[in-house]
Amino acid sequence: MWFKRFLTPLFRKKWGVNTTLVLLGLTLFSLKPYFTSPLPPSPQNPILIYSNQTYHNLQQTVYKPIENAKKSVVLSTFGEAEPELLTLLTEKQRNGVDVLLHYDAKSFPQFSERKFPFKTLGHKAQGLMHQKVLAIDDSFVYLGSTNFTKASYKTHDNLLIGIYSPQLTSQITEQLHHPDYPYLIESSIEGARLRFWSLPGLKDSALHTLIDAINKAQTTIDCRIFTFTHLKICDALLSAKRRGVEVQVTLDKKSFRGSSKKVAGYLKKGGVQIYLNNHGGLMHHKMCWIDKKVFVFGSANWTKAAFEKNRDYLVLLDQLNPSLEQEISKLFEASKRFNKPY
Repeated sequence: MWFKRFLTPLFRKKWGVNTTLVLLGLTLFSLKPYFTSPLPPSPQNPILIYSNQTYHNLQQTVYKPIENAKKSVVLSTFGEAEPELLTLLTEKQRNGVDVLLHYDAKSFPQFSERKFPFKTLGHKAQGLMHQKVLAIDDSFVYLGSTNFTKASYKTHDNLLIGIYSPQLTSQITEQLHHPDYPYLIESSIEGARLRFWSLPGLKDSALHTLIDAINKAQTTIDCRIFTFTHLKICDALLSAKRRGVEVQVTLDKKSFRGSSKKVAGYLKKGGVQIYLNNHGGLMHHKMCWIDKKVFVFGSANWTKAAFEKNRDYLVLLDQLNPSLEQEISKLFEASKRFNKPY
């Protein structure tokens, strides 16, 4: 029969092995992180990296810890949280979990008008409330580029870093209550040192540290930035290129045609390799990998507004153990699948 003739070649054996089944098994294994609920950070695994480009299910990365929360949930979001998430937060509050939703009051004034059973904190200062923070049970926190929406989880290129540290979680939760939080948050976690700059309160320190890290680069700089307009950071990258550092920058293709166009032109003229994402979503990362030793990420785009006006943050991880270095390198390598050179 026709279907037998079609299926038979798929199940032929080579060297005594059914190659089709082997390939199918390997494919399913590689996609396993996307279909399973990612484990949260813990004392045994204090820093974990999640990205939809490494096939992690970012929606479950967010939902599962909230579902399992016993004491508290703190959510800081720029984009309007999806209805299912608001329903889950409502359920947790009614079940005795202390819930706080921190949001941009100017973009979403309707939040203040809705009668949520949980506490809300609207950011009303100048600039956008652009932070993305999820803190659970005063024990662990998620930071990164991911807004709490379906498009962020599934369509756009995004990142979350889960960190287990009660002290760090408490400090990051505390800074949400201060529009111009003036203190550097620094923590030594097993396998890395972390520094967290709350913006715009620490705009000068954050910008100086980022440029200093670029200036100290010796071999490679790999940046993936959604919106890039800051000329001082651009100048630092061009200086690194001139002294022989291999510099490449990936930009979102829509931003590239708009706000990032000027910086992209400067970088291209200076010999920096520019890449654009070749899919329909946004390349929403704000991260940089320097000498495969220093990892910079956060909620902040590389713009003057992010450093000087918006409620944002910049994070630098260094003194990394080999395992974390390998995981971050895997993330950047996986991201190349979605690039095209400009």
